[in-house]
Amino acid sequence: MRKEETISYPLMDEWTIPEIINVIKFYQAVDQLYEKKIERNNFLKKYQQFLKIVPQKSLQKQLDRRYLAQSGHSLYRAVKFVQESQDKNLHYVKR
Repeated sequence: MRKEETISYPLMDEWTIPEIINVIKFYQAVDQLYEKKIERNNFLKKYQQFLKIVPQKSLQKQLDRRYLAQSGHSLYRAVKFVQESQDKNLHYVKR
């Protein structure tokens, strides 16, 4: 039986509750892409919401580094993979 891991998602203090919820949904979509499968359109919708909350590239990179350290998953690599793929259901395999 596999032990459930607890990931502390990187969040910003100034975000509102709805913003936090949307960012967490994006992080969960990234987790799903790495661990199972996710529909491409579903992932991209969550990514668009994330971009509305975090439009600054520097903050995106900071959150990516923190998320990678916590989970072993890269937000940047996940987004790049999904954007380059045209399949309906996607699963990212680390190389």
